[in-house]
Amino acid sequence: MALYRWGTESPFNEIARLQNEMSRLMRGVSSTQHSAGLPPVNVYDDGDNFHVRAELAGLDKDKLDLQVAGDVLTIKAERVQDEIEGSYHRRERGWDHFNRSMTLPDTIDVDSVRATYKNGVLEVELPRAPESRPRKVSIEG
Repeated sequence: MALYRWGTESPFNEIARLQNEMSRLMRGVSSTQHSAGLPPVNVYDDGDNFHVRAELAGLDKDKLDLQVAGDVLTIKAERVQDEIEGSYHRRERGWDHFNRSMTLPDTIDVDSVRATYKNGVLEVELPRAPESRPRKVSIEG
């Protein structure tokens, strides 16, 4: 092991630099992983529409609130906790309510948004606004 004088480079500085670099890289990855405590969500694009699927097992449809503004979809939900007698040995279904907003790559046609909720899965179809859709341009000449 090398000895360092006070004020010169130490291995701890290198470890801190590597840790900062890994944190910076992981910030980009974390947007593709679901956040702790929030239900998992998949978002995909078929060209004309964005589709969002969220797993909301055990959620009453009446406790679900969807809002779309511009290019932002917000899903809010509330779930009543199970009333039990006794103590938990394991508790993984812990959220009472959540509020999750996601920005989509284009503006949405808010009046044409459709949503269904079946078997604990929320599916939302968000059509692109007409001005956001690609147009074929004919070439003259």
